Amino acid sequence: MTLAALAKEIPLTNEQALPLYAVALALLYGCVIVYRKLLRGIWIRGGQVRSDLFGLPDTIVVGAFVAMMVLAVAMQWLFPSLSGPQWIQIASTVLFLALPPILALMVIRGLSLPTMFGLQRLGLFRVIGVAVGLIVLLLPVIMIVTAITYQILGGHAEQQDMVMKFREAAKTGKRDILWQVFTAAAVIAPLVEEFLFRGYFYPVLKRLAGPLPAAITVSLLFGAIHNNAAAFPVLTVLALALTLAYEWSGSLFVPMLMHACFNTMMLALMWWQTSHSATP
Repeated sequence: MTLAALAKEIPLTNEQALPLYAVALALLYGCVIVYRKLLRGIWIRGGQVRSDLFGLPDTIVVGAFVAMMVLAVAMQWLFPSLSGPQWIQIASTVLFLALPPILALMVIRGLSLPTMFGLQRLGLFRVIGVAVGLIVLLLPVIMIVTAITYQILGGHAEQQDMVMKFREAAKTGKRDILWQVFTAAAVIAPLVEEFLFRGYFYPVLKRLAGPLPAAITVSLLFGAIHNNAAAFPVLTVLALALTLAYEWSGSLFVPMLMHACFNTMMLALMWWQTSHSATP
């Protein structure tokens, strides 16, 4: 569903819409100020993400996964006429299954997970405040990128499988499926994806190529692994913001919670749209 399409379904007069535009502009202004400040802080003082704790075994693992993901994207996006399995879905499944071995590799090497991922750097309330604040400020940018993407794709925009599953469950009132999708999107995905992309891929690539190339590479891979052309630009922008938040805070809990908040808000928006019979 596009935010522009949703807006058309809500009968608002100019007087009613004006406060919404004012809030959106205020958030956009705040987004520019805050994220610029984060970038400036990282530029002057350096980032907080440690890459010195990762070595050759991690480079080999990440290199193999990056090559696999690039190949999957090339096979599925660049050569759509070739019949065969959903290569990106296979790569996504392999990534999910690789989580326990990666954790085991770290434990065997005697690495401290709290130290590597800065899990003790910030208190609970500060993590919540920073994560919620950063994701709310990012909403206008997400709206703009979404509108532009759907304007370009037009009728070719397709929804993700999980989105369609959630919409169907919302229409039929199947609460068990709604909770399953919510748990997968708002709990499991933020934990697993942030550990892999921000916690593991990013610092390893940062050590090899520097923070900017690493951030761009990880963000593009994060967007591509979701296997949806319409969602790719938004997820890439989101991934860049998550990486920036992690680099600034040094705590993986911040991007995890930001990710969870983003997915929760999108599910809530879809549930509202479905319950009000708005056309996606």
